[in-house]
Amino acid sequence: MRKLNYIQGAFILTLTNLITGVLAFVFRILLSRSIGAEGMGVFQLVLPLYTLFITLVSGGVTTAVSKLVAEQQTKSNYKNMHKIIKICCTLFGAWSVLIAIILSFNAGFVSQYILKDTRTLYSIIIFTPAIVFISISAIIRGYFFGLQDVNPPAAIDVAEKVVRLAGLVLAVKIMLPYGIAYVCAGAMLAMAVGELVSMLLLITTYLGKKRRSSKTSPTDSSLTIVNRILTNAIPLSVSGALVTIMEMLCAIIVPTQLIAAGFNKQSALSLYGELTGMAMPLLFFPFIIIVSLSITLVPAITASHTQRNWTVLNRQCYSSIKIAAVLGFGATALFGTFPHQLSELLFKSAHTGKLLFWLSFGCTFQFLEFTLFAISNGLGLQRKVLGYSIINVIILVLCSYILIPLPQINIYGYIIGFNLSTLLIVLKNSYDLKKIKQLKFKLLRPLAGPFISFVVMLFTLRFVYQYLLTLQNANVSLFISIAAGFIAYAFALIATRTITLKQISNTLSLK
Repeated sequence: MRKLNYIQGAFILTLTNLITGVLAFVFRILLSRSIGAEGMGVFQLVLPLYTLFITLVSGGVTTAVSKLVAEQQTKSNYKNMHKIIKICCTLFGAWSVLIAIILSFNAGFVSQYILKDTRTLYSIIIFTPAIVFISISAIIRGYFFGLQDVNPPAAIDVAEKVVRLAGLVLAVKIMLPYGIAYVCAGAMLAMAVGELVSMLLLITTYLGKKRRSSKTSPTDSSLTIVNRILTNAIPLSVSGALVTIMEMLCAIIVPTQLIAAGFNKQSALSLYGELTGMAMPLLFFPFIIIVSLSITLVPAITASHTQRNWTVLNRQCYSSIKIAAVLGFGATALFGTFPHQLSELLFKSAHTGKLLFWLSFGCTFQFLEFTLFAISNGLGLQRKVLGYSIINVIILVLCSYILIPLPQINIYGYIIGFNLSTLLIVLKNSYDLKKIKQLKFKLLRPLAGPFISFVVMLFTLRFVYQYLLTLQNANVSLFISIAAGFIAYAFALIATRTITLKQISNTLSLK
């Protein structure tokens, strides 16, 4: 198989990520239907903590390892490549074990005084081993991404999600009679077992590839390798940790401020669960494509920048922003047109639709933000990305703290902060990229075609649904309308030459 470009690599990752995304989304739906909005609120209290510690032990590691592995591959220095993996596993493995031990011994304090809900205790204790599993998995994934071999980690992700889903079904069946705390703990156990399976499969695959590619070559000193890994990983880890800290702060602030707005504790938790456990996961479901794109885009941007190939670099920036806009506008049209129908269909929660509707206004900017972050990371602007993360935390926390206690705004204060911070960061990141002389960066140019196509899709969705609603069942009308909308969107994208048939053909030609 010939070497694939970053868009083709993203396409392959997206196919498998769609499968894992569907499985993860089914996990959410089953869990929400089993424990309700209040239970999802409890689960969402634990999840940001889980993500924070994962970020502390593995954030930025995959990207850093993939860069170093790619460098060694160009030199055919496989011995140094495997030395990098060995040192990373030792360093980050020991760090993750230390973090897991500290957290497990302080789980009671965290649940009572930080998360302020003792029902989270068992969930915290159970997820601590997963911290170690994920740390090692992140390193091995970086190895495969550095080799531009996305197939092993992609296939293993599918296996991990299948194990997680099966574990959830079993956990809910066993734990449901004992209450929300035990069901949440069972869900965490399913996640931990899935991560263990993923780590074991990745290690086994890596060892098989290592035996086939070993070669005697000079190696860098251990200190040099550690320094290079930390230089690349620390800014990305801190940036990711700040985002997770923001989620933790919001998990504490939002329910508290909702109580200040006049809600009781149960209603506040339920509303928070609807927002973060139902509306936002649905909003970010298409995000799996952008995540796939970023994985392949960062090393592609890095290579073009290192080689000073400005023509290719500008083309990569333009194409990636255009792809993000296409996905963002499509998601905005869908979620902005059918928020209530989708929420009722998937979650049996009509109120979630109101939250989804207002969240959808920031959807396109979220997609652009993540893509611009990938471009900035590829250009070595990790400190800039860290600064954007700080801005994001400040705006979202301030809006949540100030606006949510106002009864007429309540939970929508969080949504205002969410959309506002995203918009400002996109504008700031774009301004900083324009300062790079070699980049002919124009944000609005790649947005024109997708926006025109968005208007066509929006009109089609509304017209077809209103027409069919008088003839068909509501759900049937919904599915047909969505299909018609996306077909119209595709034709509009081709008509505006946002996407050409040749580009589609080249992307699908993987051999």
